[in-house]
Amino acid sequence: MNVVTGPGQGRHVFLSAVAWLSLSIAVAASATVGCNQNAPPAKVPGDETPALPAITVDDAGFAGAVHRLLREGERTAERSALLAGVVRLQMTHAAAQFAAGDDVRGTRSVVGALYLLRVGESRPDMFDATSVQALTGAIERFSARGDEGRALALMLMQLQLLPPTSVEHQQLRGHIAALRRWAKETRTGGDMQRLAADKRSAVGRTLLEPNEESLAIATRAVHKWIGRAIEYEVKYQLTRALPPRSEVPEMFRATQSGGETMAALFLRHGQAREAVETIEKSAAGRIIPPAFFTRLKAVAEDDTAEDWRLLARDVARASYGDEDRATRLSGELLEAALWGISLEAYRRDPTSLAIGHLLAGQLINLGMPEVAPHVLRDALGAQPSAVSLSSAMSLIADALADQYATGTTAVARRTFAASRGLLDLAKRDELRGKLTPSASQLRRLMASVELRSGQVDAARPLLLQALDEEPTIWGFTMLGALERQVGNLTVALAHAKRAMALPENGLPLDAADSRLLAFEVLRDMGKQDEAADALERTLAIVLQVRKRGTSPTARLRAERLLARVLDGYGDRASASRAHERALEIATRHRQMLGPTVRRAVGRALTYKDITAARAALQKGIKGKIEAEDLVHGALCLMLLERELGEAPDGKVDRILLDAVDGDEWTSQLARWARGMLNDEQLRATASKYSERIEAEFYISMRAQGSGQAAATEGLKRVAATPLIDLVEVRIARDRLAPKLQAKIPAKYRLP
Repeated sequence: MNVVTGPGQGRHVFLSAVAWLSLSIAVAASATVGCNQNAPPAKVPGDETPALPAITVDDAGFAGAVHRLLREGERTAERSALLAGVVRLQMTHAAAQFAAGDDVRGTRSVVGALYLLRVGESRPDMFDATSVQALTGAIERFSARGDEGRALALMLMQLQLLPPTSVEHQQLRGHIAALRRWAKETRTGGDMQRLAADKRSAVGRTLLEPNEESLAIATRAVHKWIGRAIEYEVKYQLTRALPPRSEVPEMFRATQSGGETMAALFLRHGQAREAVETIEKSAAGRIIPPAFFTRLKAVAEDDTAEDWRLLARDVARASYGDEDRATRLSGELLEAALWGISLEAYRRDPTSLAIGHLLAGQLINLGMPEVAPHVLRDALGAQPSAVSLSSAMSLIADALADQYATGTTAVARRTFAASRGLLDLAKRDELRGKLTPSASQLRRLMASVELRSGQVDAARPLLLQALDEEPTIWGFTMLGALERQVGNLTVALAHAKRAMALPENGLPLDAADSRLLAFEVLRDMGKQDEAADALERTLAIVLQVRKRGTSPTARLRAERLLARVLDGYGDRASASRAHERALEIATRHRQMLGPTVRRAVGRALTYKDITAARAALQKGIKGKIEAEDLVHGALCLMLLERELGEAPDGKVDRILLDAVDGDEWTSQLARWARGMLNDEQLRATASKYSERIEAEFYISMRAQGSGQAAATEGLKRVAATPLIDLVEVRIARDRLAPKLQAKIPAKYRLP
């Protein structure tokens, strides 16, 4: 053990992100009513004049308003009014996410709204009744995760928003009192353990409660935690008496990371000077690592863009360190400190590409992805390189892809609209063909988000513009598939032909997809000879690709395409073997296994192959694929067993029983399959467009298995939806498709 001495003479420690705090609490969130919006007028910090009324900010102006707040940190009446409107709208965004069942993104958005506030900037009119709903959702999530400090911060905030005479206000006071009693009663163990628990709670609280009181409480808690560790260490140096074994982990953590913990409390608010002053006056000064303290003092004394950038660099690097080190700062504290540091660096130099990327990534993570393009545009300047613009476009693509999974379009639309400046830069002649992703790829991605929500009219012009900028086989094939789905067969065939007319450019499987689309459209139009010709051309390409030494992803795709071609010919046995080979490839590359199992079981349902369905699902069980893929596979097998009158083999029941507990969509499907929900209840729980289509599919398939004539109409509705990649849509389409009267030409040798 080392004796700790003066300021900055402790040992170096890596900062890093860790999991959420692990305290076990369960706090029930109160019901909400109207907020107390008749509070006295707010004051501008440092001014005795009443603040201006909160500025109303709408979705169209949200990104620009936040961008202005990020650029301009000086506290004025005008900025305070704008900040109030922005925070209120961000809390509305969070409430909408909670209402859609997306508690993860909803909580991130609440945290993002509060991170926009620094000490002394909160005012009553920033919050309304919708804010109470958002706070309730975040409180429930933090409570369930055992995050005592942040749950308490939001409960105290919510208490101020509820009318004092309301039942909800009294109930919430009771919850807060119960939480505090619980915290006091469960502070067991030695001094270090109790002080560490107090420190964790106080730190979590001050991150979301931006006022002097919570910051002072957290500062004292950190000081006591470090001080007791120093006492133990000094006692050891003097007497060689070891501290109790149970105290050692927290003692070590305090001496290794206590200094940075104290600094991070203030850096969350961009207060470098206050951090240095507090460290020098407290126990933290005796254990702060010299290199870190030197960097912090440079920021406090010189306050240059370069000083802040270097501090941001050091903290950002530390966040990717060894995850097993006991000396890590808590994940939420590191996130908050890095936010405050990068914001100060950005304000001093918005043209720094490194800081722009760092801040943009944080905005995306904090539920404000629509602001990221503005920050990136500042950093890129008027003539960015292909590498720097590609990097920025990639970050926006990640943000859009994240929204694809939500099944909603609002946030993605705001993000894409805010990216106009980046898309304009991509038009520069010297950058054409050099960007990855390109502007057209971003448009196709946004089109995919629109289609995921069934917005055909919004997706079509995006695809057309993308193809006008960058004609690709994949793009025309996607557009043709969309038109085929909505019944525009002539237009779909024209797009397929345009795709086939383009050179392969090293993408033979894209060419195969375009010909397979042409086959399906021609078959649906009753043009048997032309359909057979298109299918043979597809077969030739796929067989040729299989002979080459390609990547696992290409081989898997080739086998799946081959299976579809063979099913087009009606050769079920050969198609099944192709799916078996695809499963073998996916088994060796686990990230591919879940979707492959789901497609294989879906194909087995289409062509009533119960042996193949059970074998594929067993591979999924053995490979421990995601619950979502398992549940959908189990539902397909259940429907097939019922349709064929086969006795269940037990796989379905095991999977569904494991999935019935929970609020996610797959749990709702499992409960429906187990008879715990009826058809109308399942439809009512489907909040996303894709979920509504899945519900319609499974309900119709079960009715068809029971011989109900109306079931076919339900499948027709599913088959006509624009969800091109949804397995259930493909099953419905293939079940209803006409048959091709053609045989595989003898010149082809099948594997």
